[in-house]
Amino acid sequence: MIAQLTRSGQRSIILLGDSLVAASQAQIGAPDVAMAAVGRSRIADVLAIVSRIKSHGVWDKVGGLIVGAGINDSEWREGDDLQSRTIYFRSVLDALIRASLDIPLAILTITEPDKQGAHVDRFSRDLIERQNTEIRAVSSRAIVFDMDKEFRTSMAKAGLEVSVGFSDGVHISEIGYQHWRPLLVECVETVRAISRQKADV
Repeated sequence: MIAQLTRSGQRSIILLGDSLVAASQAQIGAPDVAMAAVGRSRIADVLAIVSRIKSHGVWDKVGGLIVGAGINDSEWREGDDLQSRTIYFRSVLDALIRASLDIPLAILTITEPDKQGAHVDRFSRDLIERQNTEIRAVSSRAIVFDMDKEFRTSMAKAGLEVSVGFSDGVHISEIGYQHWRPLLVECVETVRAISRQKADV
């Protein structure tokens, strides 16, 4: 990704996050979009990538960031002190916003797991709800794209049960991506438009 930014003759929108973003293929057909999402990523991993971009001196090649992370921060194995974990999540989210003040930053709400599936029990629904509350609370400082709500709405409009949108209760299925991916592309278009407006000022 650093090499791609170095070679690029234009500013790129960077997709960051976990496997849901990485498997979306939302960068296909968009030369100004770079995929930097990695499976199992947490919000702190996203912040680390932003720091790496800056340390390599290619931040001026970034036109905007789209971040989809958080569900891996909600695994039960990290402990049941949900209040402390929520505070930590908010602090990293705040650091990410501060690091991106000069460019458009969009943050996706966490797509909540389905009711059943092979990996569903690994995650705390209460913590995911708290994290989504924290994400929605930063709407005055970043673009908040309610992916969870929009995904479920899109599935419902198509007359589909939400469960068919998941392959294992957590990861998005092929059918699910027919609804999830266009929403991410919509978010890309929003960030692209704001980035171009900033460039024209």
